[in-house]
Amino acid sequence: MAITRQDTIDYFRLEGARNLLKFYGRYQDNIPDDAPEWKKELFPVVRGIWNSEMGGGRNRYEIGAQLRTAADLFEIHPDGSHHALKNFPMGYPKERTAAIFREIADYVEQWASPLHWEAISNTPISARELIMRFPRLSNILPLYFGQDGAAVSDDMQDASTEEGIRMYIDETHPGCPWNLPAAVAECHEALALFHTEDQLDRFFCGAGMHGGSGSDDFTDFLPLFARLCIEHMREFHSPMWEPR
Repeated sequence: MAITRQDTIDYFRLEGARNLLKFYGRYQDNIPDDAPEWKKELFPVVRGIWNSEMGGGRNRYEIGAQLRTAADLFEIHPDGSHHALKNFPMGYPKERTAAIFREIADYVEQWASPLHWEAISNTPISARELIMRFPRLSNILPLYFGQDGAAVSDDMQDASTEEGIRMYIDETHPGCPWNLPAAVAECHEALALFHTEDQLDRFFCGAGMHGGSGSDDFTDFLPLFARLCIEHMREFHSPMWEPR
């Protein structure tokens, strides 16, 4: 059966909830009925959503509403056959799926009420949580630079790191005002979060996103990437905005 435009709308209107729960669909089939177990698993991911929310990302109440919509759909389609439920895990037992989703929605919505700084600070940050901070780099680094530091594109096999970055900028142009400033910010956030080349390499080349940094160390690559993006913006994209 062909996928309709409405199917696509229905699918992506639940994307925030799907991303929250994708660990279960990818690494294990079902969400356990044991709330302390799934709360432990989801805590750092919800913390990542909370952090993203402060930066303008999806808020917890939006994702809570998506979980409740998914729960309603599971009650009508307990086999998960509705197109919007594709790539959603089920609960265990399956007949508890809708109830578990609503319990998770309550947890997500109430996660920071009251704000418990000790719990927030003492729970280790997970790779899944950190990836939320780098939506652009998580596409750029694997796509343009291989895990072994070699460019993926055939056009870039013999390119220097700087040439590879300029190729990315050229392919992004003229949409740079909507892409490069945020990519620059992610470069600086990476340097603030990870303090050594080993830490940067383990995250960006390893479990984090399987990317690369060309022939340079990340401690050189990220400042270079940011500088070249800023230079391009200054040369080709004068700010056009209305103060209202």
